[in-house]
Amino acid sequence: MSGGSMFVQQFSVLVRAINQHRPPLADNAQLLTVGRQLCPSTRWSHTMCLSDPDTAVLIGGEAADQNYCKDSLWKLELDSDFWFPMNSSSSGPVPLCARGHTATYDPDSKSVFVYGGLREGQRYSELYILNTVTWKWKLVTAKGNVPTLAYHSAVFYKKELFVFGGVQPGHSSGDKSCSNALYIFNPEFELWYQPIVEGDRPLPRFGHSATLLSQRLIIFGGRKTATYLNDLHILDLGFMEYAAVKCGNMPPLPRGFHAAVPVSDNRILVSGGCSAIGALQDVHVFSTDTNMWSSVASPVLCSKPRAGHSMISLGCSVQRDTEKREQGENVRCTLLVFGGSDCSGTFYNDTVKCTVEVPGVK
Repeated sequence: MSGGSMFVQQFSVLVRAINQHRPPLADNAQLLTVGRQLCPSTRWSHTMCLSDPDTAVLIGGEAADQNYCKDSLWKLELDSDFWFPMNSSSSGPVPLCARGHTATYDPDSKSVFVYGGLREGQRYSELYILNTVTWKWKLVTAKGNVPTLAYHSAVFYKKELFVFGGVQPGHSSGDKSCSNALYIFNPEFELWYQPIVEGDRPLPRFGHSATLLSQRLIIFGGRKTATYLNDLHILDLGFMEYAAVKCGNMPPLPRGFHAAVPVSDNRILVSGGCSAIGALQDVHVFSTDTNMWSSVASPVLCSKPRAGHSMISLGCSVQRDTEKREQGENVRCTLLVFGGSDCSGTFYNDTVKCTVEVPGVK
């Protein structure tokens, strides 16, 4: 038996839960071309983040038959929409092929922090740091209470990496397979630690989203063993206190493996995801001012069901209408979406750049 098979068997119950909506076998090439241009192969459960205002990086992912994507590292020039492989332009201990990891950009150090995930034959507690100035990788020998997680969430706040939830290895079944713990990594001391957090702690989960709005972390959805969730919690990072949010209207369908981005200081946008009825093709916005959800019409984002995709914001602008002040300020956001799956056998490698109009809150 291979090392990768033994690794997966350690948490076979949880993997079966994840695989309930995993797409079956589909045709997939290692490198695909659009016209003359190379582009990443089809995938989901990858990550994508900005490495500077003009460049995005794509890392890892999974394709047909639960295979890791061999073409795992790419750059995208945002102005030209040109993809090119990173392997030839970077040096150091490059992360192995992975899925269910996180890639988080720290603008202060100009570095991308790649943590956790499922890596064939490897533990998934590793933390890699990509210096986007030198394009050199570093594998961190971390100290402290080092977590081992996949399908978690991660954000940077005040020069530290905050990691919440995810899958834990080594548990046979049940709720213990998922985590609701909060871990913090301090890059200066290369140290992991767990802070004291008060309040109404969210249920254990994986495949959720955690979106940073100022000093508030908005945790939405995910999956708890076989159950999809649509609850919402806010973690105040100043007071380190959770609050369960009672929404003022009907929330979106329970889901996991969706994508979420901030669209203003008080609103997040959620796209797609897996649900009990399959992949979703909807867009919703949550306002922390009103605790209300609203649906958003986006012909591009709603054109097909999509889960396990990546979505990043390329910038938002306020649209003021002096004749409609009572309707609040509309926000126009440019979003970049890559890949994902319809949970029915089709994987994507399309790069979608679109503008979404988010109506103002009355």
